[in-house]
Amino acid sequence: MKSPILRRLAAYSGSVLLGLAGVAVLASPAQAHHTTITAKAKCTPNEWIITWTVENWDTKLTAVIDVVDDKSSPDSAITNIVDGATLPGKADGKLGKIVGEQRTGLDTTTADLTIFGKWSNGNTQTNAGHIALDKSECGNYKADLTGQAACDTETGNWKVSWSAINKHYTDPAKVTIINKAENPNDPKFSAVEYGTENWEPLTDLASVVGLHGGVSIPGGGTVQATQAVPGNATAVRLKIRLNWEGQPGDTQSRVVAFEGSCVKNAPKPSAVFASDCTGVATVTLMNAKDATKAAVFEVKGAGGFTSEKITIQPGEDPVKVTVPKAAATAIEVFENGVKIDEYQAEAKECPTPTPSASPSAPPTLPRTGANVTVFVVSGLLLVALGFAVFMLARRRRLNMTEV
Repeated sequence: MKSPILRRLAAYSGSVLLGLAGVAVLASPAQAHHTTITAKAKCTPNEWIITWTVENWDTKLTAVIDVVDDKSSPDSAITNIVDGATLPGKADGKLGKIVGEQRTGLDTTTADLTIFGKWSNGNTQTNAGHIALDKSECGNYKADLTGQAACDTETGNWKVSWSAINKHYTDPAKVTIINKAENPNDPKFSAVEYGTENWEPLTDLASVVGLHGGVSIPGGGTVQATQAVPGNATAVRLKIRLNWEGQPGDTQSRVVAFEGSCVKNAPKPSAVFASDCTGVATVTLMNAKDATKAAVFEVKGAGGFTSEKITIQPGEDPVKVTVPKAAATAIEVFENGVKIDEYQAEAKECPTPTPSASPSAPPTLPRTGANVTVFVVSGLLLVALGFAVFMLARRRRLNMTEV
């Protein structure tokens, strides 16, 4: 016969098993009809981007979802996860899900999403997801620095453009230029290179206009700066450190190499002077073909004479300026306001024309007029006379023969 203790133990065990079975039977339908809501967030310099995932629990049944407005925050829209959207069921061993994106300001500290779901078999369930947002972890406490250079032909210097970047999206940082004087053991101090590896330390920090003097860069911001470097330099290096309050600083350096040399654009002006015997001068203005800039001339003379400004491009045809006698006694030629040459014309007596000798009589051809005619007529008369004598002689001969 079983003891009372064993009978009680058996009764308790049976009750526990029956209760567990009942829980399993009652819980199964509810467990099979619910959503799992998760979130991931990343930040930009201006906002949080939250990616929400609503997943259908292990069922092939679809559900229609609604966003529970009074429990979801912030109130900015979520792509795809909207009232009336269909949550697919399980297919090919993968749970059905909807993914949506929500954007909100960096000052948002938490985000919540509550979803009401109604399955195709009529079961309903409300589930929620939550994420904490800490903007102090937004971005990295890192510095970045970029640079590029162009030749300024007006000055003959390299113009270097720097961009200092605060890679932490919320916390501002102060800029320090690292130079050799204050950091003697730093091998990458700010410097200018003249020839291979001939680095001269940057002594005038104010030459980096825009970064000198403890400039503050806002969170996620960029500060632009410029630096003028001599045209015969081969490269420039800048090193900076960003410091955030309560955080370790970060350094960054960049080298910008120059191609060739930077030469200031310049004209090659010249002037040639000439004057005639009356004292009037002619100034010929020229700008050489190998000049790299237009020449702007001005010719001045005595008595306040001033020509208009004359611009000649490199290699263009010369331009002549006539200076009257009264002004030609003191001529000055200026290019872009700088005197490049001068000239003094002197009037001289113009030579008197020498009278030319009378021209000799031109040679004459033999005359062929009356004398020739007389000769011709006389010749013809002689021929006629000869012919007449011949005919008379012949006639006489014939008469004598007849006798």
